[in-house]
Amino acid sequence: MTPSTPPSPAVTCAENIALLHLLHSVPDPPSRNPIDRLPIRQNGYTLSLLRERSLVGTLAFLSNLKDGPEHIPAVCVQEGPKSAFLSVLLAVNKARPGDGKGVLQNLKLGFERIFALLSRVSDDGTPVVEDQVFTAIISMCSVRILCRLRFISNSRNTPKQPIKELLQEAINSIRWLEKETVQDTGLLLLSRSFVGRAKEVIKLVDAWAKHRTPARLVELVEGVYRVWRVGELQDLLSTIPNRIMDPTSRKNLLNIISKVARYREAARFLYRTAKKIPLVRRMKIVLVGLPQSVFQKIPTNQCTPTLPSTVSRISTLHGQRWNVGQVCRLLNVSEVEANDRFAQQTRKTLKEAKIHAEIQLLFYCELEASKLPPRVVCSTKDACFLCNAFIRIYGKMHTPRCHGRLYPGWRLPFSLRPKEVEQRFNRELANYIRNSLTTLLSRQQKTIYPDPPESTLLTLPVSVSTLRSLALPEAVIKKEGEILQPQTPNPSETDKLPFILSNPKAFSEPSERTPSASPAARTGNVLIRPSNDVASQTLPSPQRLSSNSISVDNYTLLQGQILSKGVEVSHASPLYNAGHLEVQIEYSTRPNQITPNGHPRNLSYSIEWLAVGEAEIVLEQHASSIVSAESLEGEISHNLDDLNCFYITAQGSVLKIFLQPRNTGLGSAL
Repeated sequence: MTPSTPPSPAVTCAENIALLHLLHSVPDPPSRNPIDRLPIRQNGYTLSLLRERSLVGTLAFLSNLKDGPEHIPAVCVQEGPKSAFLSVLLAVNKARPGDGKGVLQNLKLGFERIFALLSRVSDDGTPVVEDQVFTAIISMCSVRILCRLRFISNSRNTPKQPIKELLQEAINSIRWLEKETVQDTGLLLLSRSFVGRAKEVIKLVDAWAKHRTPARLVELVEGVYRVWRVGELQDLLSTIPNRIMDPTSRKNLLNIISKVARYREAARFLYRTAKKIPLVRRMKIVLVGLPQSVFQKIPTNQCTPTLPSTVSRISTLHGQRWNVGQVCRLLNVSEVEANDRFAQQTRKTLKEAKIHAEIQLLFYCELEASKLPPRVVCSTKDACFLCNAFIRIYGKMHTPRCHGRLYPGWRLPFSLRPKEVEQRFNRELANYIRNSLTTLLSRQQKTIYPDPPESTLLTLPVSVSTLRSLALPEAVIKKEGEILQPQTPNPSETDKLPFILSNPKAFSEPSERTPSASPAARTGNVLIRPSNDVASQTLPSPQRLSSNSISVDNYTLLQGQILSKGVEVSHASPLYNAGHLEVQIEYSTRPNQITPNGHPRNLSYSIEWLAVGEAEIVLEQHASSIVSAESLEGEISHNLDDLNCFYITAQGSVLKIFLQPRNTGLGSAL
C-alpha cells in the first residue's frame, strides 16, 4: 500500500480502535438502551418486543456455561413463517471459522433438552414440567453455578469467599445490628426472614459438600432463590456498617444470590411463557456459522500504522488540528512509546481480533433476509463498547445494555460487498476520538471511568404468581406491551407511602405448584404497586376503571380495629390511612372469574392496622407473607398465604389485609 492509497475500511477500523483504546480502556460508563427509540417493526410478530427481549435475555443468561473470556455466546430468536416454529440463533466469539465448536455443541444439547420439555406444556398448564425444566437448567449450567457459588475457581484463579462464609458473615452482622441499633418493624421483619432462610442455605451447602449430587445442587439453588424472595436485600445489606461487614463482601453476596436465583426464575419464566404463547413450545436451536471468507485477515505488511498519521486523518476529517506531543503529555506517555503502543495494537487487532457473537448474528440475519427478522440480540454479558456502537449504527436490532469497556481485539467480518456500513462505523469511531481528544485538551487530563461490571441481570416480566421480578433500577414490565416506571414517594413531600393493591387474577384457579390443594386451601396473588397519586392510577387489567368507579374518600384506621368492606368488580376502595401507609384496593375481572349464573365475583376484604404486640407476633411467625412498602420500586406480585392474607409494613406501621371473593353482593369478609 503506497502512502497515497487510502487504507481499507478494515485497516481504518483497526487504527481507530487502537487510538481510542490508547485514550480510554472504558470510553463510556455503563448504560441502558431504551427499547422505544429504534424504528423496530411490531406488526406481524407473535412475540411482543418486550417478550422477545425477556426471552432472548433469559436464553443468553443460560448460555453462559463457564466463566472466562473465550467463546462468549450471544442469542437472538427468529420467528418462522406463520409462527410454525421459533429459531433460537446462537453464536460465540470467533477468530477463526472452527473456533468454539465444542462450546456450541454443548449449548445445543443442553437447550434441546430444555426445549423438548417445553414442547410438552399445554394451555391448561403442566406444572411438573416447570420442575423438570429447572432440573435440566441446573444440569446444563452446573459448572457455572458452582463457580458463582465460589465452590470452584474462576478463570482468573483468584481466591474468593464462598457463599457459606459470606452468608454467615451477613447473619452475624445483622444480629449485631439488632442488638446495637433501634430498627423499625419492617426492617426487623426483613432481617429475621433473611437470617432464617440464609441458615437454610448454609445447611444445604453442607449437605451438598457431603454428597455432591445433581439433586443436592437443585435443592441448593432453590434455597438461594428463597433467600432472594425475601426481597429488598440490597437495602437490608446496606444498613450494615462497613466496619462490621466489608462493602465488597456485601456486594459480592448480593451478586451471588441474585444470579444464582435467576436459574430458578428462568425455569419459571420459560415454563409460563410457553404456557401463554404456544410458539415458545416450538423452539429449535440454530448454530450460526458465517462463511469462511468473512474471517479473512488483512496482512500486517500491507499497512504501516503511525499515531501522527491517524491523528492527522481524523483531524482533517473534522477540520481540526491536534498536537500529538501535547496529547501524549496529557496521557503521561512519550511520543515514541505512544506510537509504538498504537502500532503494535493496530497490527495485533488485524492479526488476532475476534468477531464477537452479536456481530456474527447481525451479519447472519442480514444474509438470511427473513420476513420476520430478530429484533433483539443479547450476549451472556452486556454489550461491549464496540458491539453497542455497531448495533446502534446498524439500526435494525436492540441490545439492552452496554458495559462501556472497549476490547481492542475486536473486528468486523470481512466482506467484498459495498462497505457502506463499515464506513459509517469508522466515521462513528472517528467522532468518538474527536470528542475524546477535545475533552482531553480542554480538561487537561485524561478521563477515566471505573472498571464496569460486565454482566447484569435483565428485568423479567412480572407474573401474577411471582413474588417479584429482578427489577434492578429499571422500568418494570406492567403487562404485555406496557412499561410501568417505578414511582417512589418523595420523602420531602410526604411521610406516607401510598400504594395500590390490585387483584386481577386471584382465586381464579388453584396454584400450579400445588395441584392437589383443596378449594379451601387455594391461594391467590395480589399485585402491589407504589403510587404518588392513587386516585389517578389505572388498574393493570383488560378492563380499566371508569372515572366514577374510583372512590377518593379517605378513612383513617384505628390501631387494633378491624375494618371489613367489599369492592365491586372494576371499582376501587377508598383510601385507608394507617400511620405511614396509604392503601387503596382495586378489583378487576377476567372471563374465568364469571360465576355460572353470569354474575361476576366481587371482592370482600378486611384491613387491620396491627397493634405493636400483634406486629411482633407477625414478625416471628409470618415473615414470608410480608411486603416492605418502603423499598417498593415498581409493581410486584405477592403470594397470599393459606388464609388469603398478607402483611405490609412501613416505618413501624404494619397492615394485615385479608381478601376473599364473593359471587354476589358486598359484605364483610370475616
